[in-house]
Amino acid sequence: PSGRRGAPPEHPRARRMRPPNTVRTAQRLASVLLLSVCVAFTPHQPAASRSIGSSRNLHSHKCARATRHQCAQYIRMVASEKVESSPAAADVDTKSMGEAYLELKYTELASIKPSSSWALAWANFKRQLQSGLEQAAEKVGIQKNDELKPPYCLGLVLSNEAVSEAERKREEAGGRIDAHPVSRTLYDIGCLFLDNLFEGRPIQRFWFLETVARIPYFSYTTMLHLYESFGWWRAPELRKVHNAEEWNELHHLLILEALGGNLAWSDRFLAYHAAIVYYWFLLAVYLCSPRIAYQFMELLESHAVDTYGTFVQMNRARLKALPPPTIAVNYYTSSDLYLFDDFQMRTPGTRRPPCDSLLDVFQNICEDEGEHVKTMRACQEYAVQGTPVVSPHKEQATEPTPMTASEKRKLWQSWAAAVNEANCVLEDGDDL
Repeated sequence: PSGRRGAPPEHPRARRMRPPNTVRTAQRLASVLLLSVCVAFTPHQPAASRSIGSSRNLHSHKCARATRHQCAQYIRMVASEKVESSPAAADVDTKSMGEAYLELKYTELASIKPSSSWALAWANFKRQLQSGLEQAAEKVGIQKNDELKPPYCLGLVLSNEAVSEAERKREEAGGRIDAHPVSRTLYDIGCLFLDNLFEGRPIQRFWFLETVARIPYFSYTTMLHLYESFGWWRAPELRKVHNAEEWNELHHLLILEALGGNLAWSDRFLAYHAAIVYYWFLLAVYLCSPRIAYQFMELLESHAVDTYGTFVQMNRARLKALPPPTIAVNYYTSSDLYLFDDFQMRTPGTRRPPCDSLLDVFQNICEDEGEHVKTMRACQEYAVQGTPVVSPHKEQATEPTPMTASEKRKLWQSWAAAVNEANCVLEDGDDL
């Protein structure tokens, strides 16, 4: 600038010779793109050479350390059903292998501080751009796919025909949902989309399903806030139940992210945009008919029960040999399970599922989805018959027994004596 000491004065035409803001912005964007391409095409350190930190054994106070390569070898041996015959399996403490799932840097979004929408959007754009370029490089063979990462090394399978058969049996047994024709049509289209897009990729399918499945609870809560803000209707207990349901679905999502369900940029792109469309769609449906909005969610949750149940049956032995992710252990065995009890249609504290293997994790998720189905049915009855949906904790709460007049008198006397003793000041010569 011309105001600095010793700097020559700026020529009047120099400012007009500078490129406009749009050109400078384009130049910066091109620099970012070039840098992202360089980063994407740079060979990454193989996962086998990275090690994981020690984690506390679930049944003792000893810490066991295992490299990610050992964990990946163990998982691949499980996939090939050679665990019993391989001596390498003896070197891996399966209780410490939960950390082997947690290598996904993309899930570490909680470390980002709250900021403006454009700052967060720009940071997300850069992350997604790099991930998209990496996926494109893997597709054309420029960059090799890391086969030691979950879910590639898990070897888990799911049959679309088996899921359809499970759904057919449920409906023949009396579990068919008498849904609105539009809801049924949209549901059938969604199932067809899932079957074709995620053929042979069950973990990615589950992650997509959980990303979309938690959106209705956001929509329901938004509408309840709207009704309450206008003074039309107030249902704090219903909002509380929906918050607990969303909290449960969130942990399903985190578990599947730990298993690598959101590795592909294309899966994330489709899931996030489908979730946004689904959110606004349910807002419009709830505005016209809360019953149909809850009914559509019952369809989705029932499909989740069929899908998870079929998945467990097809992979039982393999899942039983694999350890649970740390996030699953923290959620299902936590000392604070208030929200876990809050969305279920049963007495609080009566359901404490185990979490000793990946089989337990998926069985727990399947049972959770079954509880969501029951809650959605109760919400539909609320909309039709007016039977309130309240927290199970409130249903089990007992009112205190009314005090008699003599008990109140004794309580007042003890309180008065305590006050007099606290305010009593003895003078010289006084005796108690």
